[in-house]
Amino acid sequence: MLAKFCAVKILLAHHSYIGIIQSMAWRLHEHVLRGKIDNRTRGRLTGEIWLAGIERPLALDLTGNCSPDLAGCELRFENPQPIPMKTKPPAPQQRGPAGDMTAARKVRVFDVPIEEALAMCKRGETPPEHMANSLYLEWFSELSGRVVIESTDYRLKISEPAWCYTPEEIAERQRRIEEEETPFAIAITRDGETQEWDEIRYEQFLRESDARTERYGRLLEKYKDHPDSERTIAREMGWTWIEEALEQKEQEQEHEQEKEPQAPEADFDTVDEDEFEEDIEDDELPLPDPMREGIDWVRDERGRISHPIKKRAGDALHLLLDELKAVGHSPEEKDEQLAEFVSGFMILNAKLAGALGGLTRGDDFLEPGLVIAWLKRILEILNKTIAAADTVREKRFLPEERFAYYRGELFVIREKILELIAQLRAQ
Repeated sequence: MLAKFCAVKILLAHHSYIGIIQSMAWRLHEHVLRGKIDNRTRGRLTGEIWLAGIERPLALDLTGNCSPDLAGCELRFENPQPIPMKTKPPAPQQRGPAGDMTAARKVRVFDVPIEEALAMCKRGETPPEHMANSLYLEWFSELSGRVVIESTDYRLKISEPAWCYTPEEIAERQRRIEEEETPFAIAITRDGETQEWDEIRYEQFLRESDARTERYGRLLEKYKDHPDSERTIAREMGWTWIEEALEQKEQEQEHEQEKEPQAPEADFDTVDEDEFEEDIEDDELPLPDPMREGIDWVRDERGRISHPIKKRAGDALHLLLDELKAVGHSPEEKDEQLAEFVSGFMILNAKLAGALGGLTRGDDFLEPGLVIAWLKRILEILNKTIAAADTVREKRFLPEERFAYYRGELFVIREKILELIAQLRAQ
């Protein structure tokens, strides 16, 4: 279990940083209800895309043209099985350059239902499959970054073209794509490598990460028994770099097996978790700036380093748990509202550790905008925890003055977070 958790954590973290560097993408195909793209006017694409669970459609006003199969056409599409979107959607107004807009991208699909294909894989059989055309729509939005819709399951309706490319135009278009000279390629490069992000863009990044994590979890459950689950999940997530890495790893393993037998790999699922955590603590970490002690970092009673805000929240949580234990109350067993209050306190601590760790260490690559975006999310958790404290105080699990103390600590932590946000914005 530990190895699986670490693998998921590393995978998501790596993909998140790759997304920052190489331009992230909103991948919306599961949530699309219906939509239309109109390229009957040369050099312009307009349209609307409705997302399940979202009241307003995305309004597209893009520059550029579709690929030859859709150039000059109006495309209408419908998703027969949309999944409601639970995270905040992209900006309603989508303006910017169009990327690849085609209904003829070649992909492999199963000839049998996915459940039957998985059952065949479990029996060691190869499910029948064929090459099919996939709808692939991508563009770069000024407010949302890169957006991608890709599916073989949509119902499509394509009008007759109002205009067509000449052979010379097709050749020039292909050359510009290959040499990354299109407005879309230039916008992607600038967004990922040269433009400085602010807290609003980082907040968007966190929402996109939420959506990717939610989708990744669904795919993990869907393909958990698939013999080639890693590759299948990577393909559906659009993580081509993982597919390439897996193929390279398989080739290396085959090459090593041809050379000589290898010792069996360690079973990471049997690793002792206490030993694993001890190894992490023993690693030599860079010491924070001594001039920032008491400002960006402090030591606790065990000598461990943390941010002052995180330490204050951690101290309050440990004291709360000790007091509840002393009077015989177990949050997860006795009362749902008490459990909500304590779990809110725990989540607050974990989030503060993640948000302020780089600030504590004095990381050179620290991005103030990202820290602010994290802290703004933490404030939402903190406010819910304060509300839970008000609710549970009336149940007298502890003397009223003790709940007043913890509520007061939460308010102090909130003020400290607001002060830190103001300091980061001033940098």
